[in-house]
Amino acid sequence: MYLGIDIGGTFIKYALIDENNNVVEKWKKPSEMKESKDEFYDYLCDGLENYEYEAIGISAPGVIDSNSNVLSKAAPNVCVMCGTNVNEEVSKRTSKKVCTLNDAKAAGYCEFKIGNGKGTKSSAYFVIGTGIGGCICDDRGVIKGMNGIAGEFSPLLLDYKNGKGKFFATIASMSALIDIYNSKTTECLKYGTDVCEKYLNGDKIAVEAINDWVDNICVGLYNIVLFFNPQVICLGGGISEEDWFIDLVRKKFSSMKVYFMDICTTKIERCLYSNDSNILGAVLYAKENIA
Repeated sequence: MYLGIDIGGTFIKYALIDENNNVVEKWKKPSEMKESKDEFYDYLCDGLENYEYEAIGISAPGVIDSNSNVLSKAAPNVCVMCGTNVNEEVSKRTSKKVCTLNDAKAAGYCEFKIGNGKGTKSSAYFVIGTGIGGCICDDRGVIKGMNGIAGEFSPLLLDYKNGKGKFFATIASMSALIDIYNSKTTECLKYGTDVCEKYLNGDKIAVEAINDWVDNICVGLYNIVLFFNPQVICLGGGISEEDWFIDLVRKKFSSMKVYFMDICTTKIERCLYSNDSNILGAVLYAKENIA
């Protein structure tokens, strides 16, 4: 039995995973802002001594290097992790071996091992949420790059002038969809699901916003094809569970009038796993990397 932990900005999720990668038990608690890293890791590990497990796989936000050092800040409730070594902090509190992977890379690794990227020699994972989570894999697994930033799609640079950049997350995330819609009307929606509901009901402004947004997503997918040319790109996030969304992305992507689309064979799929992908990926990665 392995313990999986998914550290998020809102919740910390836990799950016990058996040898067949089935979730046996899962629970969660709010991510609480702590003043020090010791308070945070004490809170993270509190109560874990009550469960039986062999080792721990952790999915965590931010840039994480191959030694589990957190190199960048993430959401406010977990930013105290920056500058810490996750494996060391959790291991000394649980006396268990620990393996940590960036959250989007964990989701991608789950799909690579047991999802819609299984058996591919090259794949990319594009997780649409508040930002854009990213992961790229070859036939051996996750490609991290020198500092763990390979596959970070949110900060892909679109423009740079006078010391200020425009980044991909600002045009293709769920947050971007809300901004696109609100820029077209005096209405002020707070959730991407509201825009999607209006779209499905034929609202003209929502239809324009969704089409603009999906065009932006396709820009990202095209750039992934140019720098990596994978067999498949799997779309993740809650929106990827919607058939209409996957169909629209495929339609718009395949009809792009840009270089090499006439010979592009990259498939666009949805991620097979959604809610449990981060935890499953973290555990699968731990199984492969903990001696």
